[in-house]
Amino acid sequence: MFQEVLSHVHPIMVHFPIALIIIAMCFDLFWMVTKRKVSPKQGLRLWVVAFISAWIAVGTGPEHDARGNTNVFEYHERLADISTILAFVVVAFRAFFIFNKKDFLKLSLVAYCLLTLACSASILAVGYFGGKMVYDQGVGVKMNGQYVNPPKTGSFDHNN
Repeated sequence: MFQEVLSHVHPIMVHFPIALIIIAMCFDLFWMVTKRKVSPKQGLRLWVVAFISAWIAVGTGPEHDARGNTNVFEYHERLADISTILAFVVVAFRAFFIFNKKDFLKLSLVAYCLLTLACSASILAVGYFGGKMVYDQGVGVKMNGQYVNPPKTGSFDHNN
């Protein structure tokens, strides 16, 4: 049973960065719209957890499941890396302002807003391509103990 759970860590983990990045962006946008400012400290923990969950999701991605049997894996993988980097940049951006004891000014607030929007768009694209691989192409899906779309020859052996 433990091995079965470990083999499903990526499908479990991917939902956290998607949800957390979107929630963090909405949290920031709420303060931008209502107060016309965002404190770098406000919501920092949310972005840190979003970054860590994105990093874990990327690290647990079963690349061998998709080898040779999907045309969107490269998009999914690259966008996942970009999303994780963007989440890190958001955290670093905030940390820089906290360290210098400054609030976001107009120009930095606009740059920050664009950064969070880019991070959110990229994580949604990651989810789209991941869903396309699973639901349209059957990557990593088993039926009666057999993979619906097994990797091409020379890839990782799934039967063990």
